[in-house]
Formats: sequence, structure tokens, C-alpha cells
Amino acid sequence: MNKVIFLIFGYLTSLLFPPYFFFPFGFIIFPFLCHYTDYKQNNLKKNITFINIFLFSIGFFTNFLFWIQNPFYVFEDTKKLFFLSFILIILLGLIFTCIFLIIIKFNKYLPTIFKIPIIFVLSEYIIANIFYGFPWVSFSLIVSSNEYFSFILKNFGTLITSYIVIQLFCLPYLFIKIDLYKFFLKTFSLFCLIPLVLIILYHNFKHRDLALFEENLNFQIIQLNHQNQALDNNSIVKMDTIISYIYKSNAELIIFAENNYPYLIDDLKIDEIQSVLKRNQTVIIGGTRIEDSKYFNTFLNITHDKVKYFDKKILVPFGEFLPFRDFINFFEPISGLIDYQTGQTQRIIKLNSKINYIPIICYEIIFYWKIINNFNRNSNFIINITNDSWFGNLLGPYQHFYFSKIRAAEFNKPIIRVSNNGISGIVDNNGKIIMTTNLNMQHSSNHSIHLNNNINYFKTHNVIKIYFFILVFLSFLFNQKKNEHR
Repeated sequence: MNKVIFLIFGYLTSLLFPPYFFFPFGFIIFPFLCHYTDYKQNNLKKNITFINIFLFSIGFFTNFLFWIQNPFYVFEDTKKLFFLSFILIILLGLIFTCIFLIIIKFNKYLPTIFKIPIIFVLSEYIIANIFYGFPWVSFSLIVSSNEYFSFILKNFGTLITSYIVIQLFCLPYLFIKIDLYKFFLKTFSLFCLIPLVLIILYHNFKHRDLALFEENLNFQIIQLNHQNQALDNNSIVKMDTIISYIYKSNAELIIFAENNYPYLIDDLKIDEIQSVLKRNQTVIIGGTRIEDSKYFNTFLNITHDKVKYFDKKILVPFGEFLPFRDFINFFEPISGLIDYQTGQTQRIIKLNSKINYIPIICYEIIFYWKIINNFNRNSNFIINITNDSWFGNLLGPYQHFYFSKIRAAEFNKPIIRVSNNGISGIVDNNGKIIMTTNLNMQHSSNHSIHLNNNINYFKTHNVIKIYFFILVFLSFLFNQKKNEHR
């Protein structure tokens, strides 16, 4: 019976995330895990604990990532391989379970109310960084439903926001273990709250004289809802549709989605689009670029007389390239016979003399530490083009869209997101949704956003993250010393 409870609680944990946001479950699940951890610390049977926590993680990851099997159903040849998607779920479950067991074994003196958030955040961090990384599993997504929580993301960043969210869910456990109450308040205030506030105040003070910049941007987003090119090769009709939209548009910026350009791009010849562009117009569209027999997933910024581009830097393993191809070539029905190449261009495009933006292609949006740097941190806004038709109609497209919400708040920049089949949308710099489209519909609409050079806190986020890991390391070191003297 206990095993079924852990499986159910894992499933309920996935309902804290978009598009469900069933927050009350968190105040039951995490106190339960605190209680279980305290109990098992003194009555530890490794095999039983391993099974229970593994079942919890399987219940969570199976529902949270159920959509990941959808790409296997796009082609007839890969439908029979859908079961391979569960390898990722099992791997993530094993990683989480091992981290859980290691922390409760080697840190028996740190209060569980701190230990449980640390377990989840370390799991999130390790999953995001091992091998090719998969930072899709982020508890910061839980606060993405409401822009009133955006100040947490804006000031602390993704990883620490995840910790804060889980720490809040654990608070009811204080009423069960009342002796922890004073210790929690003292420890949290001394080592967490006060240093974080000081860092934020310093950062705001440092940037108090930042020069103001004000500008309005008028643009049109176009969600074509085209089938994947592998399934529909009617490129002439697709190109005619694109040209028709551009010809009728009076917007200064016209934005299509990832891989909407229906032909291979050689030597950046985009004559058909440039011939219908007005002098003050720019078209953004994604396509496949070929150079020296190498293929790139490219973000194109096209004006009447010039083409700028950004090549995707964070490629999807098994989707855009096959790792260790010589050894696992049986995956080629999924990944294809040709690998895309990693882009080398800087992640910034100058729109005009006053405005520049950060280009992001598809799931690059989830790699928060790789898409902003000293070179582009002062850009005015972000454009994310994607093709979510690979994700199906389940949770994937919604989770992917909500990552745009937390990135907008975290980087303090508005995001314009255009997806081939939805969800397209506009999010302001506080994570507030200005507009969204429905899935699997053609859509075109004109909008305007207000741009400025709001302070970006990404350096502060890095400092806070380092401070967090130092605290975790010191807590283990301190408790290990206490164990040695007992």
C-alpha cells in the first residue's frame, strides 16, 4: 500500500506544474516527504526507501514528461520505438532517487525542512547539466501562473526560485515538528534571507543611474500551422502563403516560426521575401541553412537589402543530431542520417540603430544560463521562434510556453514567441501574458510593445547560486565533522 501512495504522490506533484497549477497539493506532498525522511533517517532500510522514492519519481516524471513519446509517432517507421521515451523517465527517476538516498545518508543533522528542498534543487541542477542537459524539470515553473510571483524570478533566478517554492511547500511540517520552528527562523534569516536582501540592495544601488531608454515596437506575429516538412513537401504553396502575408502587412517587424521557410537556404539568398518587403520592414523566419555541406537550424532577420542570421547553438540530441552515431546508429530512423551543426554566431541581432534583441530557437529557451551573457544582457527584448508540433497536444506545448514566462521575468525583458502551430504569445518583462494563441490554428495579429533598458539581474543570480552551493557544501562538511566527533 505504501508503494501505491508514493506513486500517487509523485503523480500529484506533476499537477503543481503547467497547465494545472494545483498548488494546494504541494502543502501536502512535501510535508509528507519531510515526515517520511525524518522517520527513515532513524529506521533506514535502503531497499525499501529506494523503491518508494523511485516510485515517487516515476509517478512524477511519467505524467510530467508523458508528451515526450509524441515525436516517435510523427513517422510510421518510428512508432514501434515509442517505448524508448521511457528510458529518459527511468534515468531521471534513478538520478533523483540516488540523490535522495545520498543526502539523507550523509547529512543526518541538517533539519529535514531544509533537506527536502536541497534534494529537489540538486536534482534539478544535476539533470540540467549531465551529458547534454535537460533543464525542462524546473520547480520554478510552478510560480509561472501568476506575474505577482515574478519578483522572485527577477531577483533570484530560476534555480533559487525552485528552492524557495519547495521550501514554502515544506513549511506546514513546522507545525508537526514544532521544535524546529525557532531553529528554522534563525537559520533561514541568518544564512538565507539577510544575505539575499543585501545582494539585491547592492545590485539595485549599483544600477540606480542607468540611462533610460524608451521606444515602441510595432510587429505582426504569424502562426502558419504548417505540417512538418517531412510530412508535407508542398513547398510552393507554403512559400506563396508566406509571401502573401508579407505583401499585405504594414508592420515594421513580421515574425514567423522556426523552420517556416520551406526551402534549403544557400548563400543566404532570400530574394523572394526581399522583393516584397517595404523599406522599413523586417521579416524574421526560421529555416535550414546549408554552408560547406553542413546544415544549420537558422534564425533569419531579413530586410530589403540585408540578411542577418543566428544559428542554433543548443541542439536537440536524437532530434537534430545523434550522439555517438557510430555506436548507436539504430536510432537513425528517429534522428535522421544527417546531423545539424552547432552555430558559432553571437546570440544578438541589431534590429535598427536603437534596438537589438536576443534570438532564441525552440527549446534553447529552457537553458537559462546559456542564452544570456555580458555581450547581450542589455538587449531590449527576446524573440523565441519554435515548432512545437513535435510535442503533440498534451502537456509539452504548454510547459514550453510557460518557460517563456519565467525567462521574461528572470531576464526582465519582454518576449515575443512565435510557434508554427502554437502556442504563440507575448509576455512582458514581469512575466505577464499580453496575448496567446490556440494550438493547431492559423493565426495572424498585430501588436505593439514598449521597450526600455530595465536592469538585468543575471549576474546577481549567479552570485546567489554560488552562495547557495557554498551553503550546501558547508552544511555537509559541518555535519560530517560532527559525525566524526560523536
